[in-house]
Amino acid sequence: MSLVIAGRTIQVSVKLGIFESLKTKPMKIDEIAMGVNISFEGALVIIDTLENLGYVKLRNDKKYELTTRSLIFLTKNSKASLINTIRFSDYVFGALNNLEENIKRGGPKKVNLSVFTKKEWGIFNKAMVEIASANFKEIVNKIPLSKKYKKLLDLGGSHGIHSIAFCSKLPSLKAIIMDLKPTQKQAQQIITHKHMLDKVSFRVGDFLKDDLGKNFDVVLGFNIIHGLNPTTNQKLTHKIYNALNPKGIYIVMDQIKDARGKSQLSKLIATTMGVMLFNQAGGRTYTFNEVSSWMNKTGFRKIEMKKLRDPGSALIIGSK
Repeated sequence: MSLVIAGRTIQVSVKLGIFESLKTKPMKIDEIAMGVNISFEGALVIIDTLENLGYVKLRNDKKYELTTRSLIFLTKNSKASLINTIRFSDYVFGALNNLEENIKRGGPKKVNLSVFTKKEWGIFNKAMVEIASANFKEIVNKIPLSKKYKKLLDLGGSHGIHSIAFCSKLPSLKAIIMDLKPTQKQAQQIITHKHMLDKVSFRVGDFLKDDLGKNFDVVLGFNIIHGLNPTTNQKLTHKIYNALNPKGIYIVMDQIKDARGKSQLSKLIATTMGVMLFNQAGGRTYTFNEVSSWMNKTGFRKIEMKKLRDPGSALIIGSK
């Protein structure tokens, strides 16, 4: 219960603008309350909790200031900011009201993306950028790409950060991002900002329903399999295999049960992620054996897993 309340406290603090307000200057409780237009009593209990969580600290002059952790992760314009991810988690919390019903039914009535409002799409897209920005360098460095590779397909690549990173590393490579229409605008903005219009393009499409194309050397499936059931994942793996050139590679990046560490926290992250994915999309987290079995049945060989720093996250690579 305490962990749930702690998480909710951080979410509410982000929504109310408490971290942004304290970024300007240290404040006393009454100043914080006035600055974000909340009650003194409300400010008192929320700041007390944030202090014990390590996000604010009390100075000798009775004023509160942000800790380094808050400045890095919970304020706008920080390179490692996670405020949009936290705002999106507010949507996740709300969806948990349907968990009991979805557990009984065997999944949600509708996948979350199909019922997103324009505002929710905006928050979701920004959250995906924050998440990708945290690990794209590590991912690119873990995957040796042949200098012969020319074409990359980034399924559900939305923001394009991974495509841009791979194309920057390998000058001969060009990438196509395939994703839904609501993600296109942000992707085009990022591609333009990175001066990669000649290397990275965006194709509006549903990779489950539409043809993927042919003659790709690399296909990325990052944070995709967790939203799909095993049968759909097997079918998608087959489509990807057919879209690849001989000796092409399929790279999965996701929460993988086997990749979690020995700590209780690492195990908890993977399993609770599975609950969230089931509740929102009817998916779950999978083991390396499950993912490799889809690849093996399709014809992929030399299947290997590479763990990432993020607890429970890993790359699984299969060669055609």
